[in-house]
Formats: sequence, structure tokens, C-alpha cells
Amino acid sequence: MSLTAALQSTLSGLQVSQAQIQLTSNNIANVNTVGYTRKTAALRTQTLNGVTTGVQLSDIQRTVDDRLLRQLREHISLLSGQKVTSSTLKDTQVLFGNLGDHSSFSHGIKALGSSFEGLGTNPMSLVERNSALERARVLTSQLNTMSRNLQQMRVGADRDIESAVTKINTLLRDIHDINGEIAGRTASNQTSPDLEDQRDRLLTDLTELIDIQYFKRQSGEVVILTKTGRTLLDSVPTTLSHPAISQSSATVTLGNGISGIVHSSSGVDITTEIGGGRLAGLIESRDNTLVNLQAEIDRLSEVLRDNVNKLHNNGTAFPPPQSLTSTRSFVAADAPSMTGLFRVTVVDADGVVVETLDVNLAAQANIGAFVGTVNGMANANAVFNADGTISMSATGANRITINEMTGAVTDGNNTYGMGQFLGLNDFFNAGPNYTDYISDRVASDTAALGLAGTLSFRVGGATTAVNYVVGDSLTDIATAISGALGGSNIAATVVREGSGFRLQITDQDGDNFFVTDSGTLTSNFNIRAGMAGTAERISVRQSLLQNPGLVAHAESSSGTLAVGNIAVSAGDGSMAQAIAAAFTTNTTFAAAGNISQRSVTLESYAAEIISVNAAKASAASSQVENDESFRLTLENQVASISQVNLDEELANIILLQNAYSASARLTTVIAEMLDTLIQIA
Repeated sequence: MSLTAALQSTLSGLQVSQAQIQLTSNNIANVNTVGYTRKTAALRTQTLNGVTTGVQLSDIQRTVDDRLLRQLREHISLLSGQKVTSSTLKDTQVLFGNLGDHSSFSHGIKALGSSFEGLGTNPMSLVERNSALERARVLTSQLNTMSRNLQQMRVGADRDIESAVTKINTLLRDIHDINGEIAGRTASNQTSPDLEDQRDRLLTDLTELIDIQYFKRQSGEVVILTKTGRTLLDSVPTTLSHPAISQSSATVTLGNGISGIVHSSSGVDITTEIGGGRLAGLIESRDNTLVNLQAEIDRLSEVLRDNVNKLHNNGTAFPPPQSLTSTRSFVAADAPSMTGLFRVTVVDADGVVVETLDVNLAAQANIGAFVGTVNGMANANAVFNADGTISMSATGANRITINEMTGAVTDGNNTYGMGQFLGLNDFFNAGPNYTDYISDRVASDTAALGLAGTLSFRVGGATTAVNYVVGDSLTDIATAISGALGGSNIAATVVREGSGFRLQITDQDGDNFFVTDSGTLTSNFNIRAGMAGTAERISVRQSLLQNPGLVAHAESSSGTLAVGNIAVSAGDGSMAQAIAAAFTTNTTFAAAGNISQRSVTLESYAAEIISVNAAKASAASSQVENDESFRLTLENQVASISQVNLDEELANIILLQNAYSASARLTTVIAEMLDTLIQIA
């Protein structure tokens, strides 16, 4: 080898050592930079025509384990969703209180039952009446507040979903831009390790928001897809869209007031396809966790309202009121299915019978006929008010009482006494009129229900039959109802709620209609008049709050009555005692939210809502703690491979310094030899 060739070889060593020192210096400088991976460059022999001419650096490479990095990202995605769910459950735990807390709504239910027990013992006590009303007011206010807070939390979750979607779109655009730079460098046979580091950081940020899968093309570009295979980024980034709601209620659900997350390339709502990341946790909170809790307190509110109203409508205060007015509105042509006897009694201020009438409900063609029959009494009037409510009034200084007797009004899955059906003497406001009906949840909207029968819809003076067969699904039944009753402007829809679906039937004109069933559809799925969100609407009847003397504690006689008999007495506390017993007697609660069907007391059901939520919150917190520990383990494993080790780099710099010094010394020697040769020449 000539001295010139030796000099060239030595100079290549100097250059390589210099480049390696620069690379090591960069590693040391970025030892604390988040997402920076250790860079290395292997040495390879430089040859010319098969002859070694020195040394050169290979391409700069990142030190990463792609398999381990994928595992870490998948776990981050899972953990991010779990953290949102855990945080939501903790917030609801604060909202619902603890079982031992005297301010919890379970304690409020117990206190209300105790107040009625006190009223039953001392029926003429104004203190006991005020106590019952105040405790009922506080309880309903708690339920209202809890419901509103749950819905506000849903609004907050939906706004966070909108923000997450916006951030996902930004990350996809940023990754797309880096893809272009990397592809350009790859086409020029250049590496881009720092750009890949930057892209990796963005990918990790993306997986924290949504679960993804990805792969790398030969061009160096990364293609990103959802877990279900929908493209998020290929040649161009896909845009996701989701407009947030500004307010919510229990009737607002995904697809029914809440827009889905739309994948712009396909136009498909991918909300239910998202299984990981913060986005999945927010969706779970908005559409399941909070919806389930709303369903549970709604069920409690419904049963509380119906149990108390059933008895309160069969009772009376002493002295009885001069008039009774329904809480619901009707038109004369409304014709529910009515059977049995319903008693209206007019008494004087001492409870002595002035006149009594047992109305044969089966003989009444419609509500108008019923009102006309009562209005035919000599000492009572019955009229439709301007708002459609019905008033029954005693004449002169007389008073009026009612007794449900054997009367029964069948509507959906409910059977009411006539007084309760009308809401003549409600304790709690009964909610909306008979313009809306809902069912409990069904697991699938398309699976056959395995039921057969006929639904009869009474609309005005007409009855329309809708048949259902064994192979029909909930969607099939909704379609059949809408088809048969479209002329009456009644529509049936299937609404997604939590993990299931429910049937919703609405008269879009706001007119009453009534439903009976020859089969078991209404009973199996608890189809009933009303809307979701009873907990937000329940309240104590305003007329009782204004006049506590109207709280029912007695019962007008159901025996044979004649003019001059005593129908009701001052010391009768039987109805207050019956209402108190309703708080300590087991009641069947249909499945709602996370609580399956069971027969328990009102207080026990309320306590179970609190305890189930507390158990889920505890389990979610423990899961997050365990998964956080595993995340740290994975991060440490990734760091052990990819992170800069300062001691290792400092040791390497010494080796490189020695190599550089040796090459420099050799360069000096060769230069001196060349000088000598030149002098000889």
C-alpha cells in the first residue's frame, strides 16, 4: 500500500471517529429528551476495486424494539380508557354519597317512610304532615339534582369526545406531514431517525386517544387503521367528526340526540367500533356508565311514585277536600280499557255521607262518559278544565272523597285504579300524559323476541290492532306500529340505551293513546306510559306543599254506604299506615342499569344503587392501579433498549477519543514520511 493510500485510510478513520463522537454527543445531549431513542451507526470497510481503502459509517439507526413498542402502545390505549371510566365512577360516588351517610337518598327514603308512620299514629298532627311533605320534598330534590348532575356529566364527556376527535385529526395530519418527509429522504437513500422519533411520539399520543393498528411501507411511511380495519391514514389522513351536545336529558342517547363519530372516508358512524383509548372511556362513560345510573334512579323514582300514588289516590285527608283535580290531561274521546267499580262520595265537614255513587267503569264508553256520569250526581260536579285536566267538586260546603274499589284501568304493563289513572289525588306528580310509552331494555334490536300476540292501540274512539309473531324483533315491531298508526301520527322507534335497546312510542301531536296486549310483550318488556328521566321530573304535588292539610291519612269507606253513614273519620290513620308499610314491604323492581330484577324494599334498592356503584368504582380503581404498574414495567423495558445510557455513552466517548488520537498520530507519522520522501527526491 502506498503512503498516499495509507493517508487516505487514516483520514477516513479520523472522519468516522469524528462522526461517531458527534453521534455520541447528540445521544448525551438528549439523555432527558422525551421520546428520543439512542442512535448508533455500525462501521464497515471501505473498498475500492476490491482493495481496502479505509472505513466508513453505515446508516444511522435507532435502537428500538418495535414489538415491545407496539405492546406498550396497546396497553397505553387500554389504560387510558380505564382511567376515564374510573374517574367517572369516583365522581358519581361523590354524587350518590355513602350508605352510612345520613344525607344519602337511601336514608331519605327511610326517613320519608318514618314520617308516614308518625302520621298514621297521629293523623291530625300538622307537624307530622309537614314532616312527611318536607322529607318528600328533600328526597325528590335529591333525585332531581342527581339526575341533572348525571346529565351534565354526560354533556362534559361528549364535549371531551369532540376535543379528542379534534386532537386525533390534528395528530393524523402531523403524522401525514412527517410521512412525506421520511418518504422523500428514503427516496434519496437517506435515513431519518429523528423524524421517526418524532413520528413515534405522535403515534403514542394517538394510541392514548384511540385504539389503532399500523404498519410501515417500504417508503418509510406509516399506514394507520382502526382496530376494525377502517383507514385513518394512508396517502391522505381521514377526518373524524363529532359535534358535541350543549345539553342532555335521560331521553338523549346515541343516535337520538347524540351524533356518532363519523369516519369521513366511509361516512360510517364508528362510535361502537372504538374499543380503546381515552375516546373509548369517554364513550363508555357517556353511553353506559352514566346511562345505567340514570336508569337505576329512574326505576327507583318510578316505583316510589307509583307505590305512594296508588295508596294516596285511595285515601283522603280529614276534613276531605272540596275538590279534586287530575294531574293528567284528557279529551272526552279518550277510551282506555276500564273495568270494575269506582266510588265517588260527597260528605259534609264531619265525614257524614251526603251522596255516594259507584261508577261502573265497564259501562263508560270513554273518559267523557265517565265525567258525565260523575257530573250527574246531585251534590257533585265533574268537568274538563281548559288544560284538559278533570275536576270533581262537591257543591256548597260539602267535601268529596273517592275509593278505588274494584276499578281497574289497564294500559301497557300497568293496571291502575281510576283515581290513580287520572291522578286525582296524587302525592307525587305523575309525569307526562299518555302520549309516550317506553319499554325496558332488550339485548338486541334485531334478534327474534320469540313472542306472539296482538297490541291494541286505542286512539280517540278507534282501536287499531298490531300483530306480532314469534320471529319478530324489536325493530320489526316498531316498524309494524309505525306502519299501522302512521295515520294517527304515532311513531315507534328503537332507541339505543346503554348496552341494549328499548322501544319508544310517541304520538307526535301530543294526543293520548292507550295500549293493551293479548300476549306478553308489554309484560315481558314492561311497556308503559312515560319517558326516561323520571328522577329528574319527580316532585311533590304543589297543592299539597301549599296546603299540608290535604295529605291523605284516612280511607273513605269501601263498604255499603248510605246517606247519613260516616264515610271517613278524623282519627283514621289507616292510609298513612298503609303508605308507611309500602316503604318496608318488598316490591318487584324490574332490571335497570347494572341491577337485575329483584324484590326488595325501596330503601334496600336505593342502598343497592349506592353499593353497586361503590363496588364498581373500587374495582375500576384497582384495575387502573394494576395496569398502571404493568405500564411502568413495559416502559422500563422499552427504555432499557431505547433510552440513552449516560455511563455507556461516556465510556464510548473515551474509546472514540482514543481511536481519534490514534488516527491523528498515524496521520502525523505518514505526513512526516511523505515529507522525507519529498526531501530525498
